[in-house]
Amino acid sequence: MSGSRKLDHDLDLSDVPVEQLEFLPSPNPATPDDLRWAKMAGEARFNGLPDIQRTAERWGATILVITGLLTTLTVVRGASDLAALRDLWPHKILVGSFAGIALLVAIISVILAAMAAQGQPVEIVVSGPRFEEATGKATKTASGRLKWSRYLAVLVVPFYLAALGIMAYAPQATDQPPRITVTDEVGGTYCGTSAKKQGGNLVVVGEKGVVAKVPLSSVVNLSPVAKCLGKK
Repeated sequence: MSGSRKLDHDLDLSDVPVEQLEFLPSPNPATPDDLRWAKMAGEARFNGLPDIQRTAERWGATILVITGLLTTLTVVRGASDLAALRDLWPHKILVGSFAGIALLVAIISVILAAMAAQGQPVEIVVSGPRFEEATGKATKTASGRLKWSRYLAVLVVPFYLAALGIMAYAPQATDQPPRITVTDEVGGTYCGTSAKKQGGNLVVVGEKGVVAKVPLSSVVNLSPVAKCLGKK
């Protein structure tokens, strides 16, 4: 066409007469698959928020089961499991800290999943573009909360495994050697790791050496105990 000119598709053509335009075939014509993908992309714009909310609801139910299990193990068995450990520091404190962090992170993950599933109410506006903008913002917020919920759920695992590992390999209260208490006729009680006869005395020995020498004639009781409570 005489006098025609080729124009870039990004230019503003509103002031160009039609007779000056030259239309050429696309070098990459659309295939049926391209058209189908374009249609699905258009539908996803309208279904994005409901789809994310349904996914978050299912994910929330899953993580809620995990949180319930952690709560049961921490609250119901936690006290007895900690009592089985011998040392307060570092083992009991570390186990309690790791288990508490795991439970807290799991609860936050559940809350984020619930917030993603419920979402925020989109303001009803009469303008289509404004409503589209509000829906897009709500979709982005719900998607971000769902992602963080999943990240935190994964973070629960190392904390909980660390607590289990310490409980499995830390010294147990039952690992302590047995204790022996010796009571004399005046009510004095002496506790140590062992007791042996030496001359006319019963020598009570502790971890730091001899605790007491009690005359055999005054011994009224000799019994094993779990731990020493002190001496009278």
